[in-house]
Amino acid sequence: MHKHRIILENFDLEEGKISFSKLHDLQEKLTALAEGAVLSLVQGKSKPGRGKKPRWMREVLDFQLVGLNPGSTILEVEAKEIGQVYKNKQFALFDGPEAELLLQESAFGLTSFVIDKAIKEPQGSEMLDKYILQKITEFEKLLDSDQSQILLLSNGQSNVREAKIKYESLKQISIAEQKIPEPVKTAIVGVLDVMRHQKEQMEIVATTGQRIRAFPGTNLKIRKLKRFFGEKVKVTGLAHFKADRKLKYIEILNIQKADAEEKTTEELTLPIFEDLDLKRLAREQSWQGFDEKKFKKNIQELEIEETPEELLALLKE
Repeated sequence: MHKHRIILENFDLEEGKISFSKLHDLQEKLTALAEGAVLSLVQGKSKPGRGKKPRWMREVLDFQLVGLNPGSTILEVEAKEIGQVYKNKQFALFDGPEAELLLQESAFGLTSFVIDKAIKEPQGSEMLDKYILQKITEFEKLLDSDQSQILLLSNGQSNVREAKIKYESLKQISIAEQKIPEPVKTAIVGVLDVMRHQKEQMEIVATTGQRIRAFPGTNLKIRKLKRFFGEKVKVTGLAHFKADRKLKYIEILNIQKADAEEKTTEELTLPIFEDLDLKRLAREQSWQGFDEKKFKKNIQELEIEETPEELLALLKE
């Protein structure tokens, strides 16, 4: 068992006490983030699918609360090592160089790892994506004030001994999350195959030779795609991206055999996230952005011939 501590500082709690409601919210957010991190490690996509969790996942997320101590409020936690529970190496193991090492973490320790990466170098880990960063930023709802912070401490078995969750770091992570493109619908032509050494996942070998990880969408099952294995196909799906804005995987929405001469009809292109991304700029620069009502009022007072809508259209050109 790996041993961990959760320390709640500057919360509206008596020392060594915690309400059931606060404990429930903390458990819910820690478990959701841990599940996303584990899935990203072993499958290459972080968002859980529908249906019942597999037994090994339920076991690895079943953290044990073994103590509650004063000194702010300190929770003692034990958690199982991922690699001791997850033994089916035929599933996909994440391709990053840190994968084998991270299997020696507990799911709790892996949570500290992704939080630390998101704060220090969000584009430096293959594991981080939009879903994981969103799950981290949800911890803001737990904080009682701007001074509150949650410390996740781990013993010497973990790569990250301490991760801090506080308002300022969550704000930075939110900015990083905003920079990651939303999933983009695209089409690609290539040969569909099973990933090497990984029976439950697929890859598309594009006409360029690029190997792209692929998962069936919610309306498809992998067994229904088997007849396409080894065939040249045209896949329509959603492209999902990592924190460095590079392609992470394709979610297959539709698939059909491709003509011999058919090429990709759409390129995998990233959306343009430049200075016109007002939502992100508002977060980065702490300003409220464009006030359309005020703009229209000012235009009407100036008695300009063009309507406010026409002027807005001109400004966007």
